[in-house]
This record gives sequence, C-alpha cells and structure tokens, in this order.
Amino acid sequence: MNVARYRSDLTPILDAASDEVVARLRRFADVATDGIVIEVFVDQDGEGPFDVWARFDGSDGFALDRRFDDERHLFGVEWGEEGWVPEVPARPRDWSRDDLETELVDIVANWLSGLIPDHPSTLCWELGAPGTSMRTGRRPG
Repeated sequence: MNVARYRSDLTPILDAASDEVVARLRRFADVATDGIVIEVFVDQDGEGPFDVWARFDGSDGFALDRRFDDERHLFGVEWGEEGWVPEVPARPRDWSRDDLETELVDIVANWLSGLIPDHPSTLCWELGAPGTSMRTGRRPG
C-alpha cells in the first residue's frame, strides 16, 4: 500500500467524524484565549490505531483542559471484539512507526484544515505529534 492508497482509505473514516469534531472545535475556539494544540498519538506498536486530542495552550490551558476533559478527544481507534473500531487501514508493511506517524499528522492536518473555525482570528492553532515539531498557524495544513 502506498501513501495515496492509505490516505484514500483513511480520509472517508475521518470525514465521518467531521460534524461532531467541527462542533467541538467551535466550542473550544469560543473559550480559548491563547491557542489550541491538536496532537496525533500513534499507538506504541505502530500497527495502525491512533488518537487525535486537542488541548488548550496558555494561562487558561489547565483549567480549560479539565473543563472539557474527554470532549477534547476528537478521534480515536480502539480494539473491538472483531478488530479496530472504526476499521482504519493497517500500517503498510514497509512503513516504520515514524513513517506512519508522519503520514497520520499530514492526513489529520488536511482533514482538520477545513474544520478549524474562522474565529477568533487571533487564536493560534498547532498540530503535530508529541515530541515532534508542530505545524503552527491559524489553520493547520
């Protein structure tokens, strides 16, 4: 499986969560004062499951993180009785865990680029994976 196929298989799964995610991002943008960081967490084994979490940046970050708690979980893949839920594509055999993480950050950034609210214009959005450089700007992508 190549990058284009992986992207085309994963994108509709992310798109299915878009309505709920855009509603959450709007609520977050309404209360955030400094910024919002969106992080992609790849499972330790790097087989395919991943999570996307938002956290608040700045002086009010801790309080807002606690206020919204689990609502900050924008997307996730869990192991169910018969496999991953939702059924995301497995990591291609020739990809390392780092390759998977790099592609997931790019795919998630593209997905979220159309979901990030336009207001407030001063709010900084960052996207990345823990321990990597973040994409910074008004909209990730």
